[in-house]
Amino acid sequence: MSTGVEKDGVAEAEAAASAAAAARRAGRRELTITVLIALLGGVIAWVCAGRTWATGVAGAVPNTLKVTASGNDLSAGVTALGLTALAGALALFATQRLARRLVGVLLIAAGIGTAVYAFGERGTSHASRVLAQKAAAKGFATDSVHAHTSSWWLLAVIGGVLVVLAGASAVLRGGGWPGMSSRYENAASKAAARTADTGSAKDLWDALDRGEDPTEPAAAPAVALNPTPGAEH
Repeated sequence: MSTGVEKDGVAEAEAAASAAAAARRAGRRELTITVLIALLGGVIAWVCAGRTWATGVAGAVPNTLKVTASGNDLSAGVTALGLTALAGALALFATQRLARRLVGVLLIAAGIGTAVYAFGERGTSHASRVLAQKAAAKGFATDSVHAHTSSWWLLAVIGGVLVVLAGASAVLRGGGWPGMSSRYENAASKAAARTADTGSAKDLWDALDRGEDPTEPAAAPAVALNPTPGAEH
C-alpha cells in the first residue's frame, strides 16, 4: 500500500517538474522574442536616423550647391532613443520581475519618443531651415532651401512602434520570465535533487528487497573489542 502511495507521489512530483520546466521554456521563448523585437526596432530607428531624410539645392544657376540632411541633422532624438531601446533590450536578459517591468516602461517611453520625433520631421519646413543652415556653412547665404523629403521617417516610426510593443510585453508578462542566472540555478538544483532522489529511491527498494523496514533507524555497527588485553603485539 505504501509502495503504491510512494509511486503516486513520485509520479505527481515528476508531472509537476515537467510542468514547471515547460513553463520555464515558454517564458524563455517569450523573453527571447521580446528582446529580438526590441532590438529590431532600435536598430531600424538607429539606421534610419543616419540616412538622408531631406535634400535641396541652394543658390542659383550656375552657382548652385546640393545639400542633404540626415535624420540626425533634423533631430538627434531618434538616434538617442534608438540606442536607448537597444540598451533596454539587452537589459531584459539581466533583470527579473519588477526591474524587468521597469525596463519595459523605459522601452515604451523610448519607442513612443522615437515615433514622435520621427513623425514630427516628416514635413519640409524644418528641413528647409536645416538645409539653409548647412548651405550657409559652406558660403551660400540663403534664408531657406526648397526641401524634398524621403520616407525614412516612416521606417523610423515603425521601429518605434516595435519598441513599444516589446516594452508592453515586458510590462505585462515579464514578471514571470526566467532570468539569466535562473538557468544555471535550476540546472544545479535539478542535478542535486536527481542525485538525492536516485540515492534514496535505490536505498528504499534495496531495503524492501531484503525484507527490511526502511522506516526503522539503522542499527549502529558493532564494535569489535579485544577480549584478551595485551594479545596484540
